[in-house]
Amino acid sequence: MPNRLGVSAICLACALVACDKDKLKGPEAEVHKTTVKVDLPAVPAFDLPAAPADGSRAVKELRVKGKKLLDTDVTVHGFVTWVYDCKTAIRKPDESDKDLQARIDEDPTLCERPKFYIGDTAQTPPEKSLWVVDVPRPYNTLEVKRIKKKDRVDPDRCEPDEKDKSKSVCPPYKIGDEVTVTGSFKQASPHSERNSDGLLVYQKMKNMTENYESPPPKELPPGAPGAPGAPGAPGAGSGAAGKPGGAPTKPSPEDVVKQKKAG
Repeated sequence: MPNRLGVSAICLACALVACDKDKLKGPEAEVHKTTVKVDLPAVPAFDLPAAPADGSRAVKELRVKGKKLLDTDVTVHGFVTWVYDCKTAIRKPDESDKDLQARIDEDPTLCERPKFYIGDTAQTPPEKSLWVVDVPRPYNTLEVKRIKKKDRVDPDRCEPDEKDKSKSVCPPYKIGDEVTVTGSFKQASPHSERNSDGLLVYQKMKNMTENYESPPPKELPPGAPGAPGAPGAPGAGSGAAGKPGGAPTKPSPEDVVKQKKAG
């Protein structure tokens, strides 16, 4: 009898242990292996577009590996994808065209310098386009009033009423135009535009859509801005008050407006 009791006790203990093991066992996995094949999307290509036949560079090339081209002059082929429009940017709600133009004429500094974006295709979004800055602009109303026509010789400005557009340094452009733009590839422009991915400081342009090509630079008269020996020109000496050329520079109409605001 004692032996039977001992055996029974052992069997009972084993049964209890087995029960505990069952309690500790987790639920069966509900995920089973399957033979269904999943069609994954193709890995996008990161190849650069073929170089344009005219020897220019593609926008994507500058965006992807343009660091080595910084501070060099390049010619880029593309399509205009965005254009800065001052009137659209600063217009107040319900403001008439007449009132808007009056504000701009009174204070030209409301407008930023002309600029636009170009992409490898006309459908390239602006965020994947190249920024072209410091584009030539027409003389504004204040400049026309204050500067005689014979003295309006700035190389990056044009007459607002120029009839022969082929002679104007101010290029025509609109969204969708096919263009090649030559400029200096930098991260900052002389007029403080900045982009860590690089931007193109405008020098000249060919617009195939508009059948336009920038005219050759004009020969500037002696003493004109940018002319040899003029204030700020290479080789110009220093004179009174530390000003190049010995005379203080004449403030532009924009400077006059800023001085009025400050006063």
